[in-house]
Amino acid sequence: MPSQYYFVFASKSQAIYMESQFRKNGLNLELKPTPSKLGKSCSYSLVSHGEVADIKRIRDQILSSKMSLKGVFQAVKTGQHTNFKKVF
Repeated sequence: MPSQYYFVFASKSQAIYMESQFRKNGLNLELKPTPSKLGKSCSYSLVSHGEVADIKRIRDQILSSKMSLKGVFQAVKTGQHTNFKKVF
């Protein structure tokens, strides 16, 4: 099963803008509230399910659009808790 990855931006507007750009190109990423464990400065993140190679391509597209990406985090569920591991 593919993992869930959170793309955390420096601002809410950047997350919303990139979600619309990906949607225009046929890639549907979810716009979700950023978990408090990942930071309080950005209220929304883009979330994708996939393999690391797919996530790297998405990250490269975000960076080529000159967006400030704080990091890409993999959600790791252990029992009822979810922890996050920074992958990029």
